[in-house]
Amino acid sequence: MKRKFKAFSTFFKTNYFIIFAAIALLLPDFQLRELIMPKIFAEAFVVPVTWAFTALWVVLILFVCLVILPKKSGRIVYIITTSVFIILSLCQYVYFKIFEQFFWIKSIALAGEGAEYLNYAFKYIDARLIACTLLSILCLLIAAIRWTKPAVRTKKVFFLALIPVLGITALHLVMQPELHGDSKDDWDFWRKPRVVYQQFDDVNKSFEVNGLYQFTFRDIYNTVLAPSDYGKEEFNEAQEYFAQKTAPAPNDYTGIFKGKNVIAVMLEGVDTWMIDPKYTPTMYKMMQDGINFSNYYAPTFGTGHTFNAEFAFNTGYYTPISAVSAVSFSSNSYPYSLPNIFKEAGYTVNSFHYNDSEFYNRGIMHKSFGYEKYNAFTEFGIPKTVAQSDSVILKNDAVYKKMVSGQPFFDFVITYSPHVPYTFDDAKMLVAKANHPDLVDTTMNKEKNNCMILAADTDDFFRQLLDRLKKDGLLDDTVIIAYTDHYAYGFSDQNLLSEYKNHENLYRVPAFIYAEGLNATTISKPMMTIDWLPTILNLFGLNADARFIGNDILDPQNEGFVYFGNAAWLDKNGYYDPYAENQPETNKEYIASQNARVSKSLRINDIVISGNYYGHQK
Repeated sequence: MKRKFKAFSTFFKTNYFIIFAAIALLLPDFQLRELIMPKIFAEAFVVPVTWAFTALWVVLILFVCLVILPKKSGRIVYIITTSVFIILSLCQYVYFKIFEQFFWIKSIALAGEGAEYLNYAFKYIDARLIACTLLSILCLLIAAIRWTKPAVRTKKVFFLALIPVLGITALHLVMQPELHGDSKDDWDFWRKPRVVYQQFDDVNKSFEVNGLYQFTFRDIYNTVLAPSDYGKEEFNEAQEYFAQKTAPAPNDYTGIFKGKNVIAVMLEGVDTWMIDPKYTPTMYKMMQDGINFSNYYAPTFGTGHTFNAEFAFNTGYYTPISAVSAVSFSSNSYPYSLPNIFKEAGYTVNSFHYNDSEFYNRGIMHKSFGYEKYNAFTEFGIPKTVAQSDSVILKNDAVYKKMVSGQPFFDFVITYSPHVPYTFDDAKMLVAKANHPDLVDTTMNKEKNNCMILAADTDDFFRQLLDRLKKDGLLDDTVIIAYTDHYAYGFSDQNLLSEYKNHENLYRVPAFIYAEGLNATTISKPMMTIDWLPTILNLFGLNADARFIGNDILDPQNEGFVYFGNAAWLDKNGYYDPYAENQPETNKEYIASQNARVSKSLRINDIVISGNYYGHQK
């Protein structure tokens, strides 16, 4: 016994660094699952399964680095691997703090687009993150300094290597719904952890089930190695779906704007509580005098919230949940996009924004949508920091002339002023305050006041637009469509934000259509971003042959329906979250049918966009 203890003691003294090496790998997973989100949805076996995945991956990584590889190579591989996961965990932590969701590996390609907002991200680095990250780094350094190669018998190497590999494989098999006889007919089938694990398309719930390492390696596999999931069978499924969706009958709004010019404006971050007679009098009046969509929602799918909102508006489809960003689909075919349909109707189609064409690859993406050109304001001689201010855009005659050239015209304009940050005076904030010193209110929460003043800067754009169109005799022949891309997610105090929104659904944002002589109307039916395309086509009397998931919100037969990235949905009866702990005991058949509707919508959306359905129909 003493001999065995002495042998163990000697081994421990020589190889105690392995404990530190393991801790350095475990902490990145721990800080994400236990510090941010100890529970996403309640299932008792999820936590032990997830910890088992993590433990087995840690054992496998250490085994490869310590036993399989030579000492020097093993140390280098360990340092690189652990450093990557420490950095990845830190980024996931901050990203989740901002957006309340994790990101897929593919979105790392968009890191350059977010670099200019690093100062904003820094405020989400809290004491818990710092403590865990520093402890991980300390353990990594101790392990790297004390690194040695344990003495093992060659015959045992391959046998021991099989233990974590077989363990991961066994857990993967255990997590298959079919193995447990889970019925797809169950009304709550898709909220079961095994189904979440198998589908691997909801980033938050998938992370909770898989853990950092299993999630990351599966994500890499799906991104790089997995074969395409889309072929003839899936395209036939989409074809059948569209065939069953009959085009709506003409209604009172059909063709009322036929032949008129269009200026569609995507409002950056203008939330419901920012629309105010004092701060945004122009937008307030346009909503009162036009068609006000009072129950409009901008759900979030993937990352790059602004770009994904413009993708949905222009194409009639959301970014697939598993695809991260719409930037991935620049080579897709979009024959039924808004700009393509208007272009076929004889319109000149152009898009406008402050950022250069490389940002989110807009120069190429907007060409794919069908726009003749993506016009960055800097191309018209406006300095980049100045171009961020919406009140400056139409003071440039070249921008305005480009917008109204080639009548009839269809313009898509993205504003910017209410973009984060809200907490300090950047260039656009200074411009907005200089234009509206009377709106600076020291008695108001400073961040709220800053948001309101930035919204006022966007309001200046609309005031100038109406004035210039009227002066040039174009206002009577132009329709202005406006919608917000996302709620003010960058507001630092989410509790205050909820109060400002009267504790309503965060994703409800402003949307309206304005035209001279239009009868003031409020549409209170639930509406979502992909409803815009069929709605606009009907208003302009253009082809609408039911090739979309969304529906004309002005169709009397359409009661309104909204679904979200987490598979929750909202209709005339209220909001339903299939992953909420307390589920209703009544109306289960109705809930199941709406759940199935969401599931089918997500499925068809994925086939059309990820599978490039229209590109294969040529």
